Amino acid sequence: MELQLLKTHLRIDHDFEDDLLLDYLSWAEAEIKDSVTTELLRDESFFADNPHYKRALVLLVGHYFENRVGYAEKSLAEVPDGILSAVQKLRGSYVSLAEVIESVQR
Repeated sequence: MELQLLKTHLRIDHDFEDDLLLDYLSWAEAEIKDSVTTELLRDESFFADNPHYKRALVLLVGHYFENRVGYAEKSLAEVPDGILSAVQKLRGSYVSLAEVIESVQR
């Protein structure tokens, strides 16, 4: 994901928090991907141009940026609904590599 897209979404027009945004992006990528699957051989191509993944990333980075606190300090209800919705859609459409291998072997 491009840094400029995140900055546009968050209405940031300076660059002195770019490193922070990139850290938040890294955290969000790991959090969302691990919420979809924790397979060792995760299909990274599934996430590449997936609009639900992109939406979840933008919303979660925005949440991290705006709140700057840990989840333990906020209730789950305070996390934007769009993140959970996007993750559920990703889970529903993700096909594990193990399932693909198993179907090929049949």
